[in-house]
Amino acid sequence: MTAHGTPRCSMGYEMVYWGAFGDRLKFRCPHVVGHVDCPHGSSWCSSSNYGMVVKIHRDEDLRRFSIPHRNTRNWQLLYHKRTSAEHCNSRLKDHLTANDVHVGGIEKVKTHVYLNAIVLLASALAMRRVKRQNVA
Repeated sequence: MTAHGTPRCSMGYEMVYWGAFGDRLKFRCPHVVGHVDCPHGSSWCSSSNYGMVVKIHRDEDLRRFSIPHRNTRNWQLLYHKRTSAEHCNSRLKDHLTANDVHVGGIEKVKTHVYLNAIVLLASALAMRRVKRQNVA
């Protein structure tokens, strides 16, 4: 396996991600797909013209295997959304007292966090307006 959860073929090459089918990730021989010129060809690992196929159930290791697979285009789009949400969480905790709640009860905590979120949105809108005025 590579660091990001891609299996290696019997020659040590990184296999090619071929999609997710239900809860399973499918990987194919890199030689058959045309990513690598293996000296033994596809006959080294499989007698089939389709090449060696590895299917991995994502529940085997949830930290390593995800749907979509790591470093694919869809995974990177989801990762960018996650990082932007984490930036908002960081701003709420570091700059707006969401980490230092001194009230009791879940309803009071929710109200406190909602007020912090409103302040964060208002400040983002104000900054956007200031940037537009500076450009014009």
